[in-house]
Amino acid sequence: MSLLRARAPEPEEASRSPRRARPEKRARSMATRLTVVLALVVFAAVVLVVASSAMAMRSWMFHQMDRSLEETLVRVEHADGAADALSLPAERTDAPLKDPEGRFRDGAPPGLGGPGSAEGELQVVERDGLVFSGIVKDFAITSLSEKNLQILRSVRADHRGMSVDLDGLGRYWVRAKESADGTRIVVGQSTGQIDRTTVVSTGLGLGLGAVVALGAVFAGRRWISREMAPLARVAATARGIADSDLGAGEIEPLSRVGAEDARAGTEVGDVGQALNTMIDNVESALTARAVSESKLRQFVADASHELRTPLASIQGYTQLLQRDSIESGLALSRIASESSRMSGLVEDLLLLARLDAGRELGSSPVDLVPLAIDTVSDAHAAGPDHVWALELPEAGDGEDLLGCELAGDEAALRQVFANLVSNARVHTPAGTRVVISVGRMPVDEDDVQVDRKGNRSWRKGSGPAGSVFLRVADSGPGIPEELRATVFDRFVRGDSSRTRAASPGGGGSSGLGLSIVSSITDALNGRVEMETGDGGTSFTAVFPRLVEV
Repeated sequence: MSLLRARAPEPEEASRSPRRARPEKRARSMATRLTVVLALVVFAAVVLVVASSAMAMRSWMFHQMDRSLEETLVRVEHADGAADALSLPAERTDAPLKDPEGRFRDGAPPGLGGPGSAEGELQVVERDGLVFSGIVKDFAITSLSEKNLQILRSVRADHRGMSVDLDGLGRYWVRAKESADGTRIVVGQSTGQIDRTTVVSTGLGLGLGAVVALGAVFAGRRWISREMAPLARVAATARGIADSDLGAGEIEPLSRVGAEDARAGTEVGDVGQALNTMIDNVESALTARAVSESKLRQFVADASHELRTPLASIQGYTQLLQRDSIESGLALSRIASESSRMSGLVEDLLLLARLDAGRELGSSPVDLVPLAIDTVSDAHAAGPDHVWALELPEAGDGEDLLGCELAGDEAALRQVFANLVSNARVHTPAGTRVVISVGRMPVDEDDVQVDRKGNRSWRKGSGPAGSVFLRVADSGPGIPEELRATVFDRFVRGDSSRTRAASPGGGGSSGLGLSIVSSITDALNGRVEMETGDGGTSFTAVFPRLVEV
């Protein structure tokens, strides 16, 4: 039996093998970043202030030392007995140059160790090849070594101080001067005290600055956290909305940013206001969607109900006809009637669907006067039990009757007339007076709108040449209060039940007539207005009048 050995992956395969994804580095919060930046800024400011103060203090101390050396040069130059001392032979020794009686030994400069001399002060006096040197050390005067003398003799006499390193003595600040008789004098003082003072003051400054910086960072952190708290609440509101189920059918009221976090003038307040505005828009859109879905469901239910009635009638008469239970002529007549009714309903639904989809109607010149005359003639034939009247604009001032033109679709406008007349005929009792009128409206200043650039625009249904209108007014009982807000909605009828109101001709209301009127008027850039009360109801469709070119 052979054993199968696992093949090692080729280098290319190994390179293509998935690697463990590195965990993403968590981003620091804005409060943390601001605190770090604040700490760095405060620390840099403290270091800058301490360094500047130390440099200024050190510069001042060197200036004071320079003035002291200037005074020492003058004192040494005019010291009593300088000439006698300079005539003595130079003797260099590390032994004290001052005897118990206070007299200088040979080799010590005159005046060194006297009044005005300080610990660590050195002097070198050179004249006629003789060199006298000494330094005050531990309250005694000692001479300088040959190496240090060579360093000090190289100092230039240019009225400026300079720093030198002396063997075994440290750093000194020295000045040199040559008098008129050729005497060269070098004086100096140790800078050790200045260095120590600078180090101590810098350390104290940095320590105090660190305490101040920590306090500032702590206070700044608390202030930043307090200022960022409103932003955190705004973010919590946004997360709450993001976690909400916005796809649910029932729309719950969305939470909003509180008034204290939405005050204008601050960055967080502006963000809060913008978020509230967005929430308002989202809520409006969700509400509109819910209303639209509800209307769609209602529309489907109403359409199904309206179609089911004629279909059920057709099916019933067909079954009766098959069983020879009814006269064939009557059955076929009822089947044809219900088919026609169903066909009309489907045509109305298709028309509404096309208008909702934005289908444009025709735009040829149409005069409303002939259409009104035809409508009244048809109304007399369809509703002889009503009183029909026609009102046309009077001729005058050079105008004729045929002057109510607009740019539109004649078939659609005829349907507007027919639907309004049918609405008045079906929903009013016999003997009701119905007046059909057309006319012109002059340009109304309330209809004119002017933008900032001076461009003129007109309210819907108006234009630069005015408006034309068609009106159907009846003297019936009026529209019930509860139906007035929804009278232009689909499948809304005057009767509260879902049955069709009977009429002499066997017709009735499907609840689509006024909805079609509103949609056609909208498509022709017009508007429809309704007035109703106990004295009757009137519907007025207003369109922009055709401009004569």
